[in-house]
Amino acid sequence: INTISGKGASADAIMPLPGSKKILSLDKSGKVIIRSFLSGLQARDMAVEKNLNVPPEEAFICTLLHNLGKIIVCIYLPEKYREIEQKISNGMSEDGASKAILSDLTYNDVGQEVARFWNLSEKAIASMDNNPPKPGSNYDTEGYLQNLAHFSNNFVDKLCDGSDLTPLMDRYGEMLSVDAAEVVERVLNCVEVSEDVSDSIRYGLNKLKIRSRLTNIQKNVENGVLSSAKPVGKVDAKQAAAKKAAEEHEHNLDGLNELPISTDKSVDDFIRDITETLMGPFDINDFYANLLEGLYRGVGFDRVILSIISVQPTKMCLVGRFGLGEVDPAGVGKFEHDLAKSSYAIPLALKACKDMMIPANKKSAFPDDLQYLVKNRNVYLFPICIDGKGIGMIYLDRKAGRPNLDKSRIKTVRLFRDFAVMAIRKIRKNN
Repeated sequence: INTISGKGASADAIMPLPGSKKILSLDKSGKVIIRSFLSGLQARDMAVEKNLNVPPEEAFICTLLHNLGKIIVCIYLPEKYREIEQKISNGMSEDGASKAILSDLTYNDVGQEVARFWNLSEKAIASMDNNPPKPGSNYDTEGYLQNLAHFSNNFVDKLCDGSDLTPLMDRYGEMLSVDAAEVVERVLNCVEVSEDVSDSIRYGLNKLKIRSRLTNIQKNVENGVLSSAKPVGKVDAKQAAAKKAAEEHEHNLDGLNELPISTDKSVDDFIRDITETLMGPFDINDFYANLLEGLYRGVGFDRVILSIISVQPTKMCLVGRFGLGEVDPAGVGKFEHDLAKSSYAIPLALKACKDMMIPANKKSAFPDDLQYLVKNRNVYLFPICIDGKGIGMIYLDRKAGRPNLDKSRIKTVRLFRDFAVMAIRKIRKNN
């Protein structure tokens, strides 16, 4: 049994800031916080990898707090933040726009004043500078902290906005001994780490489309363009060859019928529809039906079953409740697993809140009474967990011979599972 790295549903937030719960709806403050967190991780790793005279913990904290003023305005003065954003979109500089709306104060001014009120260190306050001087020497810790915080936040911002990174790399490339391709690779590693921190961070990164932007910039860098905007021009020969090989592989899957991939809606369309549903009142049964359709037709599986734990007089079982694909209502009702049989894959995944992939016909992975279901199938188990306790599971399978899920698809399925957790939390709160 191969364990897919990362736990199931976990913490709902990572920063104890007022309004942080809004990250789930990814409002403006949520976007800024998630970008800041990613920037902090990047700065921490750079401090170590580049052997800078900066403690990695200080690099993380100072970079995380670099945009404190912007975060404060987002949370406490959302209307003014929108006015500032509007002026920026009309061509005004960020400092000019914030001064015009905030009585001659910049975001930096707001952040530094709040930081002083909170008795934060002078290093953290100095690292909010948006135009830091060059370090005086290799031993200038504060100078490197300031520049590292500014570079990391600006790189992530420009990456997310699709802006030209050339001026930023011209300024910092030699100072920090970095090039664009190296930074992109580091940010990608930070994204993978961040996605395992919490459901909210994983959801936020997905909504920021950070992975697609990183893919864009990787392609652009090869052509000498420092931007995460959609690449234009010729496709790299290696990429074309890989695409052709993948197409040939799909064509030669032993005559398997095509997976029921939607032609009228993309995965992003399903994600957007479910997100909008979560924003308002909803019927939980209708929500589950939409969720399974997103997995079945959006990601592509032969069979999808949502099950919950049922406590019965003599045993505790995982019981099917909804299904799509090659399973009828009777088949969904027949899906039942006694959780006392703790050596099998399903109870192991539920107990540990671990996502699992079980290759086709893996011996001893499932009990005899489930062999009718799993025979000649690659099975994916995604537990639904609340506060570290399994309450249900999303079972998915594909016929043996079909391609396994890649990392991107695994993360997409996790996102759908996170939607289920959010819906259950909301229903519980309202009841």
